[in-house]
Amino acid sequence: MSQRLAAIVATLVAGTAAACGAETTSFRPTDRSDPHHAGPPSAAYDVYLAGQLVARAHVWSNGGYVSSSDEPMTHLGFEINSATMRPLTFDADALELALYDGDGATLPAARFTAITPLGPSLVIVPPASSAVLGAYFLLPVRPRTVEAMQLRWTLRTETDEYREITGFVREDSAKTTE
Repeated sequence: MSQRLAAIVATLVAGTAAACGAETTSFRPTDRSDPHHAGPPSAAYDVYLAGQLVARAHVWSNGGYVSSSDEPMTHLGFEINSATMRPLTFDADALELALYDGDGATLPAARFTAITPLGPSLVIVPPASSAVLGAYFLLPVRPRTVEAMQLRWTLRTETDEYREITGFVREDSAKTTE
């Protein structure tokens, strides 16, 4: 099994294990779906900097859940396939997750807690290679209270920056009680 496929499978297993409780929910991307990509439904982006294709990125969510310490959390996954001979930097410090309820009102901000594989928050994607990352956020409300999310994320080279917003909507049919 390739390293890329193994990482995707590990991320899916972790998300599936978390998805066994009553407080779990799922989110799907709202745009740029790539039905041919292995793994969960993902948004796909061609990343251009200075007019050159530097990467193909996929973004998805394994949903919201309540952690073993009773904290509401959500996961967002990234697969970055470099198409350049320069290193790329994924900036986890620049991650922002905006949350919205069923009426479209903004909820308090989610707090970024970790990137996997564990390491520095500036993740280097070597030239012409791939990286699979997971970002975890602490939610200020129970997962089923969140109807939609907007994730802001950033990739950089030494001289240029690519910023994107990926939207997600809750996909399960359970109604909230909060």
